[in-house]
This record gives sequence, C-alpha cells and structure tokens, in this order.
Amino acid sequence: MDYDFTFVVSGADVDDQAAVDALLERCDALLARAGGVDLLSITGSGGSAVEAALTAASAARAVVPHLRVRRLDRDLVGVHEIAERTGRTRQNVSQWIAGDRRAGGEPFPVPEGTVGRSRAWLWSEVNAWLAARGLDDGAVYPTRAEMAEIDVALAGAVSFTLSFTAAETPGYQAGRDRVLAELHGKHVPGFLEYLARYAHTTDAQGAHVVVVADPDEPARGVMERVSSFGHDVILVTATDQFTATVLSTRAPLGPAETVIVPRGSTVGDWLRLVQEHPQAAFALEPSETAEEDVPPIQRRLAIAA
Repeated sequence: MDYDFTFVVSGADVDDQAAVDALLERCDALLARAGGVDLLSITGSGGSAVEAALTAASAARAVVPHLRVRRLDRDLVGVHEIAERTGRTRQNVSQWIAGDRRAGGEPFPVPEGTVGRSRAWLWSEVNAWLAARGLDDGAVYPTRAEMAEIDVALAGAVSFTLSFTAAETPGYQAGRDRVLAELHGKHVPGFLEYLARYAHTTDAQGAHVVVVADPDEPARGVMERVSSFGHDVILVTATDQFTATVLSTRAPLGPAETVIVPRGSTVGDWLRLVQEHPQAAFALEPSETAEEDVPPIQRRLAIAA
C-alpha cells in the first residue's frame, strides 16, 4: 500500500538545489520549509505504514546522504485549513465540529490541542472522517498509533552513506543506478535490520558506509575505494543476483591465503574469486605505476538483504 508522509528533516533544505533536484528526480519527493521547519513530502510503499515510512526515509537518505530524517510532521489543521482543503465554508466546518452534521454517525475527531485560542486537529484523523462524506484528499496517512511507532523507529533507525569510485569512471553510473534501484525496491527492510546489528562499518558520524559498484567496472578502483576507509565497508553490486558483502582491510581473522586479483579484473570477476575462496584475503596484482600498495581485503560477512 502507498502512504503519504511529511517528515521533519535536517541537513538539507530548499536552498540546497542539488538535494532538491535529486529528491524530486529520484524519489518524487519535495523539500519545503514551513514555519522555519524543513519538511520532506514523500510517498512510501509497504505492507504497513511503519515499513513504508522507513523505506521512504531510507530511499531519501540514499539519494542525499547528508539528509537526516528526524520525525513525522503531524500536519495540524484548524477550521480555516480544513475549510480550504475541503472547499467548504468555515461555517460548514464549524457545524461538523459541533456535531450538527455527521458522517455515518461518527463524531468529528477530538482536537489534538490548541494553538493560541484556536483548536487544532490531526489532518490524518480529519481526512479519515471526511472519507465517509467523499471529501477526503484521496491519500492514505498513518494512524496516530502508527505515527508514534514511526517516530520511535526513526529515532533508532540506522543511516548509511553511499560511496562510489572516482569520477573518472562515469560510464558505470547506469549500472550503479540499477544496483541502487534493486536495493531500494526489494532489500531495504532486511538490509537496515542487519545494519542495526553491525557496528564495524560506521564512519565518525555513525553512518554505515556502502560502496556501490557496477559489476562490470574495474575491480582495482573499487578495491582502492574500499581500502581508503579506516574501517570495514559494505560493497553492494549485482552479478547474477544482488550482493551485499562486508569487506575489511583489518588483519585477517586467522591464517589465510592471499589471492591475487588480476589487473584487468572487473568487480564481478573479483566477487567470483571471493565465492571460490571465502576465507582468503585479496590483493591487487602489482602495478608499476601504483604509488602505494592497497592492503589485502578480506570478506568478513555476506549480508542476506
């Protein structure tokens, strides 16, 4: 089911044009600012509102890594806003509130609170009440209980940043985009659940580092990128299937053979070697032009996303 969410965010705002464009193009999401608060409006799909919210938040963070999704915006409305959204008069709305006009015998929702001297309601509850009169906006929103659960989940949610090889390999971006599309479309819930239990792949800000690679791009550049971090990282790609692997340049867990990765190997070639030698460390074939050696890389874990 599709749900509409408005999140309170930080780290990116309407003045960040690159973020605005990326979110609109990749997630059909809109960054806005209201009352001094930065908001992200986005649609998420899932078997429940909570799953849909976390999937949508993760997709947005994947597109704009510096974006932080803080909580749901409650979208409080008064009589004036309800009248505007329904195309009815304020008198009409006041009659609904007073109980003079009811939908299916259900009383108008209880106010969420007051702003100044005016009462305010959750739009999600008002919208559900209006649905019985055919006056709702057609969107599906989380319930009050689901909102609370989503906020708790977001507060404890894991985040990750995406990393790619150097800009001189732009021809592989389409393949990387396909990998990301599969991650977002099929694997995000399981992927995030796993990351929540693994700490060795986080950077100084506590975000997990995910290196995204086209299976046909050179293994050398990806191995150099993996080794540039001072901690384990996660490599995601797609050979015959989606693959997520924790890689490390730390000392091997035990005695291990070192397998040489030929200079012309692709990421797919390298991962086939990893499958054949799961306990081995992998080193690049020496290059006469290399300024420094890349330390051997070992697979720590294969993530079932």
